[in-house]
Amino acid sequence: MGGGTQGLATVMDGRRTSIRLRILALICLAAVPLSAERILSLLTDRHNQIAAAEDKVRDLAHRAALAQQEGLASAKAVLDVVSRQSAALLENPASCNRQLALLAQEIIGIAGLDIILPDGRVACASAPAAVGTVIQDQRWLTAALGSVDMVMSELTVSRLTGRDALFLARAERDSTGEPVAVGVVSIDLQWFSRIAARTALGSGTVVDVIGNDGAVISRYPIGAEIVGRRFPSHPLTRSVADIDEGVVRVAGYDGRDRIFAFMRFEGTNVHVAVGVDAERIVAPIDQKILATAIAHLVALACFLALAWFAAERLIIAPIERLTSAVKAVGQEEAETVADVGVAEFEPLVQAVDQMARRLSERNRELRGLNDRLTALARTDGLTDLPNRRTFDVQFSQDWVAARDHGSPLTLVMADVDSFKAFNDTYGHLAGDDALRAVARTFAAVATGSGYFIARYGGEEFVVLLPGAEVEEGIAFAEQARAQVEALGIENRQAANRRLTISLGVASVLPNGGGPDALVASADAALYEAKWRGRNCVVAAGG
Repeated sequence: MGGGTQGLATVMDGRRTSIRLRILALICLAAVPLSAERILSLLTDRHNQIAAAEDKVRDLAHRAALAQQEGLASAKAVLDVVSRQSAALLENPASCNRQLALLAQEIIGIAGLDIILPDGRVACASAPAAVGTVIQDQRWLTAALGSVDMVMSELTVSRLTGRDALFLARAERDSTGEPVAVGVVSIDLQWFSRIAARTALGSGTVVDVIGNDGAVISRYPIGAEIVGRRFPSHPLTRSVADIDEGVVRVAGYDGRDRIFAFMRFEGTNVHVAVGVDAERIVAPIDQKILATAIAHLVALACFLALAWFAAERLIIAPIERLTSAVKAVGQEEAETVADVGVAEFEPLVQAVDQMARRLSERNRELRGLNDRLTALARTDGLTDLPNRRTFDVQFSQDWVAARDHGSPLTLVMADVDSFKAFNDTYGHLAGDDALRAVARTFAAVATGSGYFIARYGGEEFVVLLPGAEVEEGIAFAEQARAQVEALGIENRQAANRRLTISLGVASVLPNGGGPDALVASADAALYEAKWRGRNCVVAAGG
């Protein structure tokens, strides 16, 4: 009975950790989806509220645009009539002035009317003081004279009133197409402001009427530091440019973050933009999301704290003991893994013990193999000289060192003469012996000099002489050539019936060209030596 109880206790002890982890997992699986669902619901609510606010602002922008377009339509209609009747009106200037003044008073959205001759002189105007003035230098007038369509000016300063003004102009033409007069309507900017004021129904709402190049034609609430100014690179200006209508969240001209709905006045490049304070819409829902998120985070933190405590006692501590035991084996402080007192870890302990023994044996083998591979990777197997890859690394290092110290770097390239014919005559084994003899000769000549010798490939060898001038390179090359010839290796294909070498020498300061140029120079000198009959030394440029 006692054994059964102990066995049950052992089973329960073995499962406590697993059960607690599963309970914790179930709690997390219940809490996290609920939290995620709540947050997603709040985010959806936030999106819907912002969308509703955007719809409201869009409706305000449409109403403002329609109201102001009504005035612009009236102004365009009057301009069309005045420009077409300009010739008849100018027959009686006094009557013309009276009629234009009457129209300016009765038609909403119009501040003034003028008829201008092609030379820029005002022939008839609703304001008598304007008659006779000349306005040739206005771009909008030039544009109207050159166009058959109605032209709207940029926001400009009226010469008559000295205040900001906006003009509509249309040229009347004769049968030949030449302009005879230009009808001009001055838009009532105060009328724009009144429409904007009626549109801005709530606190935090602004209405901007935006012209070309971000010129603020009117604004409500009125801002003296904004109206009349141009904001060509402002985010709001860039957002509405070349777009008929839309909704955007940007900083307004006063720097406050707002949601703007905008709409273009038909046939013009003027937009009305209605903006509401984004903070008033977004802040309440964001605060609600934050409060809910904090509550869930606190609850999750409590769950995680309990889970951490349980895991630390039931899981982490045994694993740390096992880790320490394995580390002791890895650092050769112990030969076997110590028992950590957890039955489930026993197979792992045994497996690690076996693995440790195998790894120890394998590490010894790998160290030996690595030493051999390192030597093979750096050394030419035939001559025991450094190979081409090792030369490239050394060349780069010497080049950088020479560049940093401003010292010369000399390169010697050597090639065994008629080596293919030698191989064909004496066999490849004899050729290998000859290459080894040449390599030993180079090594002997360079003994104690610090020069770097490598097999470049095939029957070619290279020597790096850091800090050496070309004369030293020539002397070294000549000594090596003579020593190889003195070996007395028979080569019936050579003129002197001996194995010989040809050498090219090049030297350059690092700021005088790149490393590739140095190799190319030495190679060219080597082939010049071949051309001169072999068994000689040629310096680049010599």
